[in-house]
Amino acid sequence: MRDVDDVQPMYKKERLVDRFVPATYFPKVRAHIENTTLYKVLRKMPKGGALHLHFSSATSLEWIVDKGLLLPGCHVYWPTDMGLGKSSAAPPVPKGTLAFYNASQAIPPGYLPAKKLLQNAGFKADLLKLLIIQEEDEMLTSPQIWSKFADVFVRLGNFFTNRLAVEEYLRATLQDFLADGVSHVELRIDLFHDGGLYDLDGREYQGADKIDVYTRVISEMQKSAPHLTCKMIASSVRMKAPEEMAKDLIFAFEVKKQRPDFIVGWDAPGEEDIGRPTLDYASELLQMQNLSKNYGVDLPLMLHDGESDWSTLNTVDAVLLGAKRLGHGFNLLSHPLLMEEVRKRGVAIEVCPISNQVLRYLTDLRVHPGARMIENGLPVTISSDDPGIWGARGLTHDFWEATVAWQLNTRTLKTLARNSLEFSGLTGVEKDAALRSWEQDWDHFMTAWKHLVADELPVFV
Repeated sequence: MRDVDDVQPMYKKERLVDRFVPATYFPKVRAHIENTTLYKVLRKMPKGGALHLHFSSATSLEWIVDKGLLLPGCHVYWPTDMGLGKSSAAPPVPKGTLAFYNASQAIPPGYLPAKKLLQNAGFKADLLKLLIIQEEDEMLTSPQIWSKFADVFVRLGNFFTNRLAVEEYLRATLQDFLADGVSHVELRIDLFHDGGLYDLDGREYQGADKIDVYTRVISEMQKSAPHLTCKMIASSVRMKAPEEMAKDLIFAFEVKKQRPDFIVGWDAPGEEDIGRPTLDYASELLQMQNLSKNYGVDLPLMLHDGESDWSTLNTVDAVLLGAKRLGHGFNLLSHPLLMEEVRKRGVAIEVCPISNQVLRYLTDLRVHPGARMIENGLPVTISSDDPGIWGARGLTHDFWEATVAWQLNTRTLKTLARNSLEFSGLTGVEKDAALRSWEQDWDHFMTAWKHLVADELPVFV
């Protein structure tokens, strides 16, 4: 069977006549995408790895409403619906904030047991509207949608300090990615020097003990899915003062030394347009070589940079600081000389098309810089960033949008998938095994291609 030169006719057969889908706000067309034959075929495609994912939004937030609220001790800040009256003072947290309390703890005003709230008709739908980007959010500017986006993480912050919640959500996340044809997952997790996970009785899991909470779930899942691999990228936040960032960085090295095969990189995510520029942390990041010598382990930089409305120098600074991967790299095209340097150094770019559109960095994915990056031979991977916040799962939605908007063929799709393993944080032995397994899966996928397509559609063989 010869290669499939063009997958576009598969989409054109079912395209919407009143709009071009990749130029339409994703929440408005998600259901249409999922009903297309192309989506069903791409969902079966072996995609390799997902390299750019934030743990607390890595899969559907509907899971939190359907399952998470039932966990012991779960409470929701939901004051106005229970006759508590209105106050002129600003609320302490956004409505819909989740937290865990046991029977002996004093529960702050406004927090109610989730199981009690679930008895109210419409509560689940109302909470979901606060957690998931809606169609009408298309009218918001990038700063406005970022504000709503940030509030979601505030609402979920305490939820993901609960050990049981983390275990169950991680299990759901990995199940969703496996079902989506993804065999390797790298999750950005908060690894602060002053934060951990907790049981309902107050027991704390800090540092390596926190990491072990994740690895136990992964090991359990590998019993039924031995090809699954999962690593973590330690993360701080771009809003922190440099001296606090330095503490987090040292702490990450300490944990990396204790769990060397699981922590594979370090990042400082956050909204670039209001957060500190990368240069603010240059002196701290320049100490990484010394920290590596002191602790006897490497902790590659995998920095969020270039996710901005402006042509900032963050991307330049990230490359000069030795970043091995760039998160988004959205404004990389503004720096032609840097593009060439990225190619020479083999710096992989974690492109997240839907995220960039939802957060209003562009409206039409046909003009997304990812297409030019691929054309110029840069090492691009496709990721989904925070898919749970816009109702997506896995990588297929992003691959669908990229395939249609950038007119990708199967050779390019294969390169993108392979890149995700080549530039992953897997060890050499793990990477060789993952690539061998993926190559076999890809060959089987291509052999089965014509059987994945409806009979009335063209068969590309």
